[in-house]
Amino acid sequence: MTSTELITPPRAPSPPETWSGARPTASTDSVDEMVEETSALVGVVPLYGPPVVLLAGPWLFLSLMLVGPFAVLVTLVVLVVLAAAVVALAGAILAAPYLLFRRLRGYRAGHRSLRVRAAKAVAFESPRVAA
Repeated sequence: MTSTELITPPRAPSPPETWSGARPTASTDSVDEMVEETSALVGVVPLYGPPVVLLAGPWLFLSLMLVGPFAVLVTLVVLVVLAAAVVALAGAILAAPYLLFRRLRGYRAGHRSLRVRAAKAVAFESPRVAA
């Protein structure tokens, strides 16, 4: 099939139409219809569905991750946050025995005072009192 014939013959050239200055009614009707259809939708408040931030946020983040400096900045922020979490975790692990011992020592000290015998009351006229 090496045919070079066109499937449909080309249109015959027609002379240019003269401009009358009037707008065609068919396109005006379609514009009016579009305005009527969209004017009803302008006042609609989107109540259903997720907020736009939840849909556009991840897409924005992923598209910005394609940019080199932004990806480096995000990587550095993530590393700093992870380092802070590791330091806080290590501090909590090291501080736990100290805090537990201090609490138990304070608990026992409060109960120990009940077991101590009271001192004898000494009168002021007694020769035992040093003046």
